[in-house]
Amino acid sequence: MKTFILSTLFSILAPLLAFADNGLSAKIRDEKNQPVPFASVLLRKTMDSTLVKGFITDENGELKANALPQGNFTLKIQFTGYKAYSKKLGEVNATTQLDLGIITLEPISTQLNEVVVKATKPFIERQLDKTVVNVENSVMAAGNSAMEVLERSPGVIVDKDGNISLRGKQGVKVMIDGKISYLSGNDLSNFLRNLSADQISQLEIMTNPSSKYDAAGTAGIINIKMKKNVNMGMNGSVNGTIGQGVYTRSSAGLNLNYRNNGWNIFGNASYFGRNNLQQNNITRYFRAQNEVWNSTTDFPFKGTYTSMKVGADWTVNKKTTLGILFSGGLNQTNLNNGLNQSTQRNLATNAIMSKLDTYNTMDNPFHNFANNVNFKHTFDSTGKELTIDLDYARYVDKNQNDYLTQWYGSEFNKIKNDSLLRTGAFSNIDQYSFKSDYVLPISKTSKWGMGVKSSYVKTDNDLQFRGKTAGDVDYTFLNKQSNRFMYEEQIHAVYLNTERKLGKWSYQIGLRGEWTIADGKSMAYGNAASDSSFHRDYKQLFPSAFVQYEANKNHTFGLNYSRRINRPGYSDLNPFIFFLDNYTYQVGNPMLMPQLTNSFELTHTFKGAFNTTFGYSHTDDVITQLLKQDTEARKTYQTSANLAQRTSYSLSFSLPIPVTKWWTSNTDIQLNRNELTGKVDQAQINPVGNMFYINSNHTFSLNNGIKLEMGGQYFSGGLDQAFNFGPGGSLNVGIQKSVFNKKGTIRLNASDILYTQNPMATIKYSDIDITVRNRNDTRVVRFNFTYRFGNTAVKGARNRNTGLDDEKGRVKGAN
Repeated sequence: MKTFILSTLFSILAPLLAFADNGLSAKIRDEKNQPVPFASVLLRKTMDSTLVKGFITDENGELKANALPQGNFTLKIQFTGYKAYSKKLGEVNATTQLDLGIITLEPISTQLNEVVVKATKPFIERQLDKTVVNVENSVMAAGNSAMEVLERSPGVIVDKDGNISLRGKQGVKVMIDGKISYLSGNDLSNFLRNLSADQISQLEIMTNPSSKYDAAGTAGIINIKMKKNVNMGMNGSVNGTIGQGVYTRSSAGLNLNYRNNGWNIFGNASYFGRNNLQQNNITRYFRAQNEVWNSTTDFPFKGTYTSMKVGADWTVNKKTTLGILFSGGLNQTNLNNGLNQSTQRNLATNAIMSKLDTYNTMDNPFHNFANNVNFKHTFDSTGKELTIDLDYARYVDKNQNDYLTQWYGSEFNKIKNDSLLRTGAFSNIDQYSFKSDYVLPISKTSKWGMGVKSSYVKTDNDLQFRGKTAGDVDYTFLNKQSNRFMYEEQIHAVYLNTERKLGKWSYQIGLRGEWTIADGKSMAYGNAASDSSFHRDYKQLFPSAFVQYEANKNHTFGLNYSRRINRPGYSDLNPFIFFLDNYTYQVGNPMLMPQLTNSFELTHTFKGAFNTTFGYSHTDDVITQLLKQDTEARKTYQTSANLAQRTSYSLSFSLPIPVTKWWTSNTDIQLNRNELTGKVDQAQINPVGNMFYINSNHTFSLNNGIKLEMGGQYFSGGLDQAFNFGPGGSLNVGIQKSVFNKKGTIRLNASDILYTQNPMATIKYSDIDITVRNRNDTRVVRFNFTYRFGNTAVKGARNRNTGLDDEKGRVKGAN
């Protein structure tokens, strides 16, 4: 053991001991005497040009390097658009101090009559550990919501309730700028449908994240990166969109950035108005009773979402940066007399037995705000750095529903008095987090990463029911239905990660440990005997490993593994009852336990572009949305429960094909199989789903600054939760043109042209036999205009992640 420890310490310290107390400094400028930030600086042996060390200039174009190796070297400076600069340094010893003064780079354009540089990112990019969807500047993304962009992203399926699955697996975690959203279920769906894609830069889709990330998310992580200005001085952009589906929708946004003298002040604001029609058709069969119940829902929602973010970074010195960030949003959703009609028929004769009409009026204001303080210190030019994040976020949700129910007999005559029900759901969520990460490079080809994180979340949910019948003056408080649920959770984590490259081999191995402490209490109004509580305290380890072998220039092979957890969303734990009508409702389950997944992926990359991936995963205690039924009362409700296990297989192909200079395409093909087993009310269920999926996007660069995009997706059907869903897909097209000297862009796009995006779902087990068909307002034509102003020449705001990334995916409407 002692020998192992000494050898490990020597491997860490040896590269550091080989350098001496010397230094090199320079100031890199362009032809206008402006700083050249982040230029590449290479130190090579003069004798054979072997690369010894690499540096990058800071944001002010300054190079300051210490602990140089000893020998005879040549310095080479490179920056896009400029001629490479070389200088022999001569002999460098232990005490050499070199000050090269100001070095001016010469632009390439001074040697050529004309230089045309075109660097257009494709809509979809494949990288080693993730798939990147470049939303910014995409024709088909302009004016859409974040959910609509996700629906057309490779491998992503959004079900009838807005739940997101990745490669056929549920349990996806959504991050916003590297911060896990605390939203889940309908709350997350509503947020994403109200988040304008005009504020999004990229989507990062990670099917098997490393131990550096929170262990939550058994199907992987989708990181939504918001737009940030990347230029110095004062600059920004404005955009506006108007769209027409069944209803009109609109959005507007503003981005601003100011950077000077070590300060970077940035902010953005957006407005998204979305009127949406949600139509559902639910058919429930009671075959033993010879009955069929059909419910049709027509809900014309009106929603507005306003968000704002403002922050500042202060470069204290060349190595240290402090930052602060404030963000918030206000979401208002209303429904005026949405109608749900339920008809009871005789299954054999189709004769009407009874009819129930339920009118729903909803007022749902929701707001959230978050604060982040960030510290970053870079110790030297090798990449050794320390980051610290402190976060606080608060979410406030007030939802009031008024239900009017009318009862009719077989002759459409009223058979009882109208009933009125008023529900008030009030939720407060407070979240605190501390996170710190440390990166320690050992050599040019290896480094260690380590970090800690602690989070504390407190939720308080109060659901109150009041009812009356027609003719009553006042509502009566309903003790039995009303409930208050409080939940507190602590998660403490530590991780260690190492990366290394050895010839054609490279690997990354990590281990994350998490300690979870959770307490929940459900309190019934007026009946203390019905109160219930639970306490959970568990520790778990989450290893991850990535191995890659580069056989030659054409073939690269990879194998990765990770163990991950998916904790129940806060709304899933909440035992509240949410009504569609008197016979159909949703209820939470405070007894839910987390699910654990082991995932493997085998990959092959051909010529650095064409990817083939085989995936396998096994999940225990699967958190699954189920339907349960009181057959005698004809009541059906949806809840979540832990089933025994789920096994998933996937085979995927990524085919980025540049057809011609003006036509590029990216096609993803996937084959998925999901197998679910478990018991529901003592009934054994074993649904299986196979799915074929294809997503193809094509970009045509035409003359006069015109770009055309066409794309779409198709899926053959499969298994989602315990539901089997049918085939579906969408066809989308868009066109854009640059105007006003390329500072403005006009875009016109149409989504789901064939109106095929809403598949049918069925569920059959025990005495449950149900078919569901949703029809949302997905066929929309949009017109968008974007204008960029200010300085567009120099780098700006840094990418900011905060510490509440994992927890935010379990609540509603995070920014």
